[in-house]
Amino acid sequence: MRHVYACLLLCSALSAFAQQDVPKAEVFGGYSYLHIDTEGVTGSTLDTDCNSLLGAGTCPPGSFGVHPSANGWNASAQLNATRFLGIKADFSGHYNTPVTISPQITNSLTQLGITGLPPKATSYSYLFGPVIFQSKGRYKPFAHALFGQNSIGTNLSNVKVGGIGIPGLTVSDTAFAMAFGGGVDVKLSGRIALRAGQVDYLYTKHDFSSGVPGVASHQNNLRASVGIVFQFGAAHQMETPQPQAHGAHATAAIPIRTLGVYVVQADSGGAQIAELSPHGAAALAGLHPGDIINTVNESKVKSPTELASVLSTIAPGSKVRIVFAIHGEWQSEATVTLGNP
Repeated sequence: MRHVYACLLLCSALSAFAQQDVPKAEVFGGYSYLHIDTEGVTGSTLDTDCNSLLGAGTCPPGSFGVHPSANGWNASAQLNATRFLGIKADFSGHYNTPVTISPQITNSLTQLGITGLPPKATSYSYLFGPVIFQSKGRYKPFAHALFGQNSIGTNLSNVKVGGIGIPGLTVSDTAFAMAFGGGVDVKLSGRIALRAGQVDYLYTKHDFSSGVPGVASHQNNLRASVGIVFQFGAAHQMETPQPQAHGAHATAAIPIRTLGVYVVQADSGGAQIAELSPHGAAALAGLHPGDIINTVNESKVKSPTELASVLSTIAPGSKVRIVFAIHGEWQSEATVTLGNP
């Protein structure tokens, strides 16, 4: 629990420095698929082991089946520290019946008074770590590195021998886990996005090598998730005080309604975004306050008036290519669909 409290404190500290032009928090929930590393164990190997243990011919081919696929859920909570960096708490649960037995084996066990096989299994992961992201219009790709633990378990309370069972009997193991992966979110509205896909390499360190010869001491699993992302907190706020440009080119901000922005003259040349409508064309394309627009299609833009002049010749609803400097430093570009003036 100390690690959980430390993580929450760190998240709180980071959120205090969160930029106003990105959501302070994001919550994700959805379906998840887990491909479990069976470490070479197959139905055939179990058939062979059964015949070696109980005698040749006891378990004909097809007596056992191994199923690496598990279905379940994935949820996460993310606090953003900057436009590119956040910290994430990720949780997932998966369920399956890892080993099945044929009707012939089931009948044989029943005749011996053994019922309730095969049992179902669960796998839960609790992971924490940094996430990096970059908005590209409606799309936001991201990548993360997460660390924590994975807990697997099997409920044997339904297994009975001679009609006698042990209520609440479970077999479980908890081990270190880490996940490296990422995905892409697609904005559906101002506060809701679709997680079109997330794929993670999930490493778990369950060591069964001492009890099962030839089995590795860790597992290389694959996790894939899709779902919905909800965003909370300040983002693209129009009610922030209107910034003024500095230096020789200082001037009041002017509105560019087809982009949903107010811009001022940038010292380095170009139109710097001072304020941004959360549902305007520029915001939906991934621009933020502080970005400096310097090119529209092939036309260079050196001032707010030049930006207004160039856009006045383009019909609303048209798609334009905008080149801009992120906070005046790194060049980027976006395709923007112009709104109504």
